[in-house]
Amino acid sequence: MNEQRCACAHCSCTVDVNAVQQEGKAYCCEACASGHRNGEPCRMSGCDCAEASRPVEDDDSAV
Repeated sequence: MNEQRCACAHCSCTVDVNAVQQEGKAYCCEACASGHRNGEPCRMSGCDCAEASRPVEDDDSAV
């Protein structure tokens, strides 16, 4: 059986039969499927995709 990766851009988890399906893509958990909208962590401990998914904030005060 081929392992399928989570569709979250920064996630390295694989999905299984319990994958969250959204817009034709499979995600390992609801947090990944929502794009970590509220900063929710990935269901897998040790996966930092939520951190990597956060937008980089510009620091305009240094200009």
